[in-house]
Amino acid sequence: MLRATLKSLLARKIRLVLSALAVVAGVSFVTGTLVLTDTLNRTFDGLFANIFQNVAVSVRSTNAVDNTSGTSSRQPLSASVLDTVRGVDGVREAFGGVDGTAVLVNPRTGKAFDTGGGPSLGTNWDGGSQTSAVELASGRAPRGAEIVVDRATADDADLRLGEQVTVLTNGGPTPYTLVGTFRIAGQDSFGGAAVTAFDTATAQRVLLAPGEFSSISIAADDGISQNELRDRIARVLPTGVEAITGKQLTDENANTVQEAIAGFSTFLLVFAGIAVFVGAFIIFNTFTMLVAQRVRELALLRALGARRRQVQFTVQLEALIVGFVGATLGLLLGAGLAVLLRIVTAAIGVSLPDGGLVFRPRTIIVAYAVGIIVTAVAAFVPARKAASVPPVAAMRETFVLPARSLRIRGVAGGALALIGAALLVLGLTTASGKGAAAVVGIGAGLAFLGVSTLSPLLARPVTRVIGSPLPALFGATGRLGRENAMRNPRRSASTASALMIGLALVSAFSVLGQSIKQSVTDTVRNNLGADFYLTSTSFAQGFSPDVARSLRDAPGIELVTGLRSDVVRINDSKKQVTAGDPAALPTLLALKTTAGDLRALGRGSILIDEDTARDQKLSVGQEVPVVFPDGPTTLRLAGTFEKSPVAGQYLISLDEFSQRFPTNTLDFFVLAKTVKDADLTQVRQEIDATVKPHPNVEVRDQSEFIRQQENQVDQLLGFIYVLLALAVVIALFGIVNTLALSVIERTREIGLLRAVGMSRRQLRRMVRLEAVVIAVFGALLGVAVGSFLGWALTIALKEQGIDTFAYPTPTIITVVIVGGLLGVLAAIFPARRAAKMDILRAIATT
Repeated sequence: MLRATLKSLLARKIRLVLSALAVVAGVSFVTGTLVLTDTLNRTFDGLFANIFQNVAVSVRSTNAVDNTSGTSSRQPLSASVLDTVRGVDGVREAFGGVDGTAVLVNPRTGKAFDTGGGPSLGTNWDGGSQTSAVELASGRAPRGAEIVVDRATADDADLRLGEQVTVLTNGGPTPYTLVGTFRIAGQDSFGGAAVTAFDTATAQRVLLAPGEFSSISIAADDGISQNELRDRIARVLPTGVEAITGKQLTDENANTVQEAIAGFSTFLLVFAGIAVFVGAFIIFNTFTMLVAQRVRELALLRALGARRRQVQFTVQLEALIVGFVGATLGLLLGAGLAVLLRIVTAAIGVSLPDGGLVFRPRTIIVAYAVGIIVTAVAAFVPARKAASVPPVAAMRETFVLPARSLRIRGVAGGALALIGAALLVLGLTTASGKGAAAVVGIGAGLAFLGVSTLSPLLARPVTRVIGSPLPALFGATGRLGRENAMRNPRRSASTASALMIGLALVSAFSVLGQSIKQSVTDTVRNNLGADFYLTSTSFAQGFSPDVARSLRDAPGIELVTGLRSDVVRINDSKKQVTAGDPAALPTLLALKTTAGDLRALGRGSILIDEDTARDQKLSVGQEVPVVFPDGPTTLRLAGTFEKSPVAGQYLISLDEFSQRFPTNTLDFFVLAKTVKDADLTQVRQEIDATVKPHPNVEVRDQSEFIRQQENQVDQLLGFIYVLLALAVVIALFGIVNTLALSVIERTREIGLLRAVGMSRRQLRRMVRLEAVVIAVFGALLGVAVGSFLGWALTIALKEQGIDTFAYPTPTIITVVIVGGLLGVLAAIFPARRAAKMDILRAIATT
């Protein structure tokens, strides 16, 4: 039986390749994601270990909100703490570090240097410190109005030693002389960030405040452990200041990066899972057709003495071999995909630390588990059918496998679809966290399985309607193409279902994207009272508060506020708090007062949206417990307002914010409103002139701001569409595979058609039209399911401000058209194969 199985596979090499392609694509995506994730984790772990290898202890302010690296702002340390630490026995050296934001202006373009998504960091030069991991690559250390930058940034911006470079910091744009470049822990770049270093006095003045430090790094004397030195230092530190070991510091930074990488990895693995799910449909359909075509061969095996179990084992073994081959190729391609992703990130400006690819045993195990298990499970039902072939079938040329009633499929499919839809809605609307993601995933999977199970009931009537114009357009060829698509509804439905999944997700995200864009438009027009919007050119990076201060004196401007944001704790949970000018906030955010006086906001007070205040049983005048990074306090509730998707739940004044978050000094957003009857064109010119010294700031009017938000949504959708394209490509392979096997199955029929006068061209057209009908059927199924899924996602995100449902009719029409074009592409190989058949041999085939 083993020899028979192997000979059967090797005799049909094209079938083996086509079957394995679906496995290859899914496994390569999974493997590539795991390899990239493991590579990045090890690379950044090594980078941070090298950066902090000379740091025995780090001293910093405690953070009552979240005492881990990279979270809410910490209070700065005074110079007296540095003096205290230096006096501790066992401290070889203590170096005060200064950290902040410093944006380079490219002298070639006059624009802010584009980091490709990485941050622009400012710090003080510590190249001479025993705690440092930086070294000069060229030039010398900075003094006074001088800077040094990391070598990768200098190369990317074509910066030259001795030239003037403008740097944007808290104090606004200032020219400096570039006197050197440096490497960090042996790397030209710190994970794609642009790092600018000043001398300590200058860094304190432009990034923090004179005499203050962000943290203190300490090198230990020989023979003293990190824990021992940490304990010694902790005993002399003032309240609100803590000491941690260098290992803790390394782990915290590595964990922060790992969390971000894990989120990205999960995102990619979701799409990899979709690809594997689609591949399972292809494998199921392929083996179902193979079993149907090999009825006489399987019957002969039974007649020669093979038991049912042996026949089933034969088919399952074929599936296992296909899965093994596909997993092996997918593993190799996955490594190539990981390399490609690194190249792509470098091409868009995100430079990653050097390091070879990491192949953990887990990756290899997962690759083979996915390939083999998915293939084996998908082939289980066809294998069972193969075992049911009676020996007498070998003597009957017309024997076909019996099919179960479609009525049973209808009941089962309806139940699966309803359960899946219910779980989907439940997960999107009520559950939260990882549990919600699991419920949504299970619900979506069951919904797709339910629709796929139901699809044979729809296949014949829907394909009849889709193909109805074909006889009139293409005559007998069109009629035959339509009839071929209708002939086997189970096969057509299974083939279309694979395409349905990919296009359903495309449709769902299209509906969600259109709803987001419409919601943004409505929000800006109805929930913002500004005429002009100022944002940073760099994602998630603020700009100097001088911009907002300068605009207040600009002609034609009535109200201006900068907005800042950070994290606090309220009722033992992290909450985002937004700060602005109390005199301008109510108007510029179009806030509607429900209680109290919104303009009474100031030091020691807070504004809360009405729903949140009601949930917490708060009324105007009450004290609200709030935990800031420097510790707990209470703020008086000055007023409540109707829920706003822009303002968020909590508002405080900029004065209160500056006191509580002294290191978070940059605005992420500035809103400006003109005086009544102002000439907007002239005011725009005044604003442009005011912000010209700040090339990291962009000015937009309301319509431009709306278009910018829509473009951001489109960019995200474009990225998602690229990931979903893999599932669509796998579905395309499925149509190719089905048609190719269908051509083999109908060899004699094709020979007869050619014998009665059908030309090669007409035969190719017949196969293409059959493929188009099946593909459009899959596209229509996908649009229907995707529209429901998009509606459910929109409803679920209502609390996040997506409160307008909008249907992207042009995009949906495009999806259906693309489905038809995919059918044309998929039919090229099978059609050519059919047209090349020898007529006499085809007629003689049994």
